Amino acid sequence: MAGLKMLSSQRMTTLTLGCLALLLVVCIILFPDRAFQSSLQGLTIWWKLVFPALLPFFIVTEIVRGMGILHALGTLFDPLLRLLFRLPGIGGWAIAVGCTSGTPSGAVAVGTLRRDRLVSRDEAERLLTLSHVMSPVFLITVVGVGFLHNAQSGLALALLHYGSALLVGVWQRISHSRHPLAADIAEKRAELKRASTATNLFSRSAYAFHVAKAKDGRTFGKLLGDSVTHSVQQLMAVGGLMMMFSVLVHALSMSEVLSFIGLAFSAAGFGTPQEVNSVIAALLPGLFEPHLGAYAVGQAEVFPGSWPYALLSALLAWGGLSTHAQMKSFTLGTDIRYTAFLKSRLLHAAFSFIATAAFWRPLNGLLSSGIPVWLPGSAPAPLSVQEWNLWPLLTPAFFWFSGILLLMLLLSVFAAFALRHNRRGSSL
Repeated sequence: MAGLKMLSSQRMTTLTLGCLALLLVVCIILFPDRAFQSSLQGLTIWWKLVFPALLPFFIVTEIVRGMGILHALGTLFDPLLRLLFRLPGIGGWAIAVGCTSGTPSGAVAVGTLRRDRLVSRDEAERLLTLSHVMSPVFLITVVGVGFLHNAQSGLALALLHYGSALLVGVWQRISHSRHPLAADIAEKRAELKRASTATNLFSRSAYAFHVAKAKDGRTFGKLLGDSVTHSVQQLMAVGGLMMMFSVLVHALSMSEVLSFIGLAFSAAGFGTPQEVNSVIAALLPGLFEPHLGAYAVGQAEVFPGSWPYALLSALLAWGGLSTHAQMKSFTLGTDIRYTAFLKSRLLHAAFSFIATAAFWRPLNGLLSSGIPVWLPGSAPAPLSVQEWNLWPLLTPAFFWFSGILLLMLLLSVFAAFALRHNRRGSSL
């Protein structure tokens, strides 16, 4: 614990970023051609995979927040999230956005909720566990079809990815003790309960909608312009970080550091230097950037059996230092601790690795008996990261997003009805 606190301290963060910036400058000076190509690769990934996946949801999040729809949905989702994860219902939007558009949209939504004092620090940190995940479009279409050449494998990875995230969320609900709410958050929730005398869930949701809309006060035109401007600024930051880490990954792959690491592991009895270097070359990109890591592991041929899928699942849960830096950037101005986020990423990676190693073959056997008709076909030939484009998949992503919201709403209404029925039964 002390080591994690030291790693997340302000001084250590500044030192780490300074060293990365210095290494980036050295790489550009020593390898200008390779630095340009790697930065261009990061730019291509950002434009074709990340930008179309995030921009619509960033804009929609800002609009529904200003119009009060976010607060209304939070009231509707409250019974479900309180029951499952002991989280406020307004966090349901962050979970739905994160599970649809992927990282770092969940961090953006959680950071916004924390700045508006709608969730406590502990709730925001646990909410990041459930919302900072990869998108199903990326897992099934890009990783499954494009890199592994099998849509069924992508679906299995997605099920294991989200299932392990839910397990971590439930684990945190059980293991975390209750923390008292800050005075302003407690007063805001108490005021909303006092002001709304309605006992009906939908009436309380309508009241929360009118209160939030009146408090914001912006016209729709002003809100739309602010949403587009803010969303594009956030995505520019994401693109810059992705280009920086793409250059760092290529610089490390060209350096002699990996050779020394390979010789050390080979001397310890982990295989020949060539085999160890191949494993390191496959795993290294995933430690920094998830898209490059998924492609590298998908193309590797040095792992037998289900181990490459377990390692790939763990790397996707880890998310890469690039998404860690994005989370830190989008939660600036809040008291959300990187220590808690790092622990949740390590837990998610461990759960994903164990679950994939244990259930990969049984799950694929179950899926092979009835492959969903909506899965895309397998890729006929190996594809690179640059060849994939998510722009045509915007409409399916919004259908997926709407389906998640509708499912959460139905489950929440059922949970509210069941809890109310149990209270009536206990009072008799």
